[in-house]
Amino acid sequence: MLEVLGLDPGTEAVYRLMLAHPAWGVDRLAAALDTDRRAVTRSLDTLADLALLRSATADDAPGPARLVPPRAGLGALLERRQSELARNQLEIDATRAAVADLLTEYTALGREPLPDGGAERFAGAEAVRRTQADLAACATDEFLALAPLPAEDIATDDPWRLDLPLLQETATRGVRVRILATEPTEGLRRLAAAGAEVRVLPSLPMRLSLADGSDAALPLDPTAPRDGVVLLREPGALAGLRALFQQLWDAAEPLSATPPPGAKGCTAQERTLLRHLADGLTDEAAARRLGISLRSERRLISRLSERFGARSRFQLGLEAARSGLV
Repeated sequence: MLEVLGLDPGTEAVYRLMLAHPAWGVDRLAAALDTDRRAVTRSLDTLADLALLRSATADDAPGPARLVPPRAGLGALLERRQSELARNQLEIDATRAAVADLLTEYTALGREPLPDGGAERFAGAEAVRRTQADLAACATDEFLALAPLPAEDIATDDPWRLDLPLLQETATRGVRVRILATEPTEGLRRLAAAGAEVRVLPSLPMRLSLADGSDAALPLDPTAPRDGVVLLREPGALAGLRALFQQLWDAAEPLSATPPPGAKGCTAQERTLLRHLADGLTDEAAARRLGISLRSERRLISRLSERFGARSRFQLGLEAARSGLV
């Protein structure tokens, strides 16, 4: 009970017993407490260090010790402890401010705050990565993400790529993590096994991260996602983005129920791309419909052409038709 003042349970027991029996010596105290002389002596030394025990003689000569009255002794200890706690609180507040400054510096790379304060712009790929990581790490209730690109793609350094280990950690903290992706991957399956919810759609309209319904990250330019990120905090915009996510989520298929790839191992995203090309869409239009960059769309076409042994888009369309994909 008095440990906060520096009295361990044994010392407190000795102190209370001496209050009731101030004339008792070490042996009698030890017998009453069912302990040895050494333990009682240590407790008496502690009481002396805490200024709760004083010499009975005026010149501090050896002799019996007396307890300092509780009101004076414990009161002084309490005031001292209170002063220490106040200093600790000041140190904590100063440390919190320093941490906040560090976080601000960490995420402020390329920052361009907008006049109304409801949004901030961050320029550059590194700012995108930092903002994404900060949203996932700071989420306490819910983290949502639209991930049009494959969650794992060694060939790309897209800063919007999902940080799967961080999201696994976020999910294990009890945060509800929901991810909408365009391709099922082993990384996403591991994420789902860690407690996240993952669904798949053939195409997604944008990249998006939304934390706790209070912060949303979107590319500054959807056609050039590496250029930077805009961080939104406007309630109206956030509500609209979350409603969009929910609408897409309801239309998507859970990862575990995603149908197996079609002919020659095509994913849902690849089949959708083939249909867009069969409809006569240009590469730019098809990429826009899929919510991916032109570079990623052309990489998909190259991968499909290699898989089907096609030397042209026309031949790719013929092979896709023969396989029943369009």
